[in-house]
Amino acid sequence: MRLEHDHIHLWLARCSEIDDPQLLARYRSLMNAEELARLERYRFERDRQRHLVTRALVRTCLSRYAAVPPHGWQFTTGVQDKPELRVAPLPLRFNISHSGDFVVCAVALEFDVGVDIEHMERANDVLAIARHFFSAAELAALQAAPAARQRDRFFDYWTLKEAYMKARGEGIALGLGNFSFHLADEREIAVEFSAAIDDHAPAWRFRLFDPAPGYRMALAWKRAAATTVYQFHTIPLLADAPQSAP
Repeated sequence: MRLEHDHIHLWLARCSEIDDPQLLARYRSLMNAEELARLERYRFERDRQRHLVTRALVRTCLSRYAAVPPHGWQFTTGVQDKPELRVAPLPLRFNISHSGDFVVCAVALEFDVGVDIEHMERANDVLAIARHFFSAAELAALQAAPAARQRDRFFDYWTLKEAYMKARGEGIALGLGNFSFHLADEREIAVEFSAAIDDHAPAWRFRLFDPAPGYRMALAWKRAAATTVYQFHTIPLLADAPQSAP
């Protein structure tokens, strides 16, 4: 499969669609010793299944773009344990996220990319979390939103923050309150950095998605030029749905 330099491919898998023991056994056969050891540490079957789907999704996605079999990829960890390829025939960049029923993998060439998906139906006090983690500008915007919209807007901010931190590969060490998102609408998303963050806001692009009812997903990438994002639904090693370009 060809990945253009101005494209990002988002691959989504739904765990509830993948329950065939033989297929899950095939996923297990793709994993290295470290991945298998982590699998055994999960207490609950649902978590073990999601780990299998996640690792299979990453490996099969990468193999679409390079002549490396899914079991042949070797990974390392960068800053803040961000997963990276040890060796690759192409300058592939990828990032993964999972929540609830979904696993997602974002793939690009040469430029950094981060993705975050969240299940919004979890019980939590979004305003209390925002007071602790958001910037003053984000908190004010959230509080000014209609009460019926506040939960959705909270996850707009949260997924954008997570996606940016993951693209940077520095995690929560950046300080969630040290950068602010301004949402004119879902197509006009701007970021502002405090003096604590050494970055250039115009170099970043962001996108929000609703992959399914009750879920919010954000994508962040560092590339000033225009970029097209394609979404695919997949069952690793089994089936793909047609692509869509939002």
